[in-house]
Amino acid sequence: MNKKELVSAIASQTDSTQAAAGEFLNAFCEVVVAEMKNGDGSTVAIPGFGQFVAKHRASREMRNPATGKMMMSKAKTSAQFKASAALKDL
Repeated sequence: MNKKELVSAIASQTDSTQAAAGEFLNAFCEVVVAEMKNGDGSTVAIPGFGQFVAKHRASREMRNPATGKMMMSKAKTSAQFKASAALKDL
């Protein structure tokens, strides 16, 4: 399912227009991204669906596969999704 199909499904489930459903989906994505940018430990939990968690990854030593030299990777924060039990048991 792509974004266009998701917007269409939301519109039919809520008896709204596709424009309104598209605005809702865009707003939802913006809120989740804004919360994830707050840093490590930020979560957006949706009961029955799952939670989006900001996870910090420390810098570490790694090998460059092209040259074989050791180098340090950058520390970063990335988003992780943890599915709820209801979603796991499909």
